[in-house]
Amino acid sequence: MIPRILMPWDMRQPDEADILPVARLIIVFVMLGSFALVFAELVRQSEQMSARPVPTASRCGDAAGMPCPQRAL
Repeated sequence: MIPRILMPWDMRQPDEADILPVARLIIVFVMLGSFALVFAELVRQSEQMSARPVPTASRCGDAAGMPCPQRAL
């Protein structure tokens, strides 16, 4: 009888070890997803802080081609 050579994929792991790769994958996806959400929120806040209101003088007049609003007396 010829002895059989055991390959790594022929060996059966215990049942507890079967869940570890799946658990690691879930943990990695949760961490990456939470990082993406936090990063998106930081970008949104940064854009809001850097957005300055445009003064009325630059929105009206000769350069803009529309008349400026007049205050009532």
